[in-house]
Amino acid sequence: MSAKGTPTFIAQRASAVLLLPLVAWLLWGLVAHAGADYEAARAWLSDRLNAGLLAALIAISAFHMRIGLNEVIEDYIHAGAKGVLMTLNTLAALAVAGAGIWAAWRLAF
Repeated sequence: MSAKGTPTFIAQRASAVLLLPLVAWLLWGLVAHAGADYEAARAWLSDRLNAGLLAALIAISAFHMRIGLNEVIEDYIHAGAKGVLMTLNTLAALAVAGAGIWAAWRLAF
């Protein structure tokens, strides 16, 4: 593995490890609130701890997605569009993370 690839490899694995407990928390919450009405689910997510965990889940997922898609772009795009696609990928990940954090903030406050 090249020296350039090592930080990316570590970041991909670290974000995956961080996502494991967050996804487990989300699945537990979904199962615990199965059959609950909209207001009960909204109340659960509007708790500041749960809203923070949801924001972290979305932000880390967007970061993880950006790294993975950048690898695909680097491996399969060899033309001049490579830089544009990588920039669009980063902007899309920032937009997803920003929208998720904003939604969690709106739920909590």
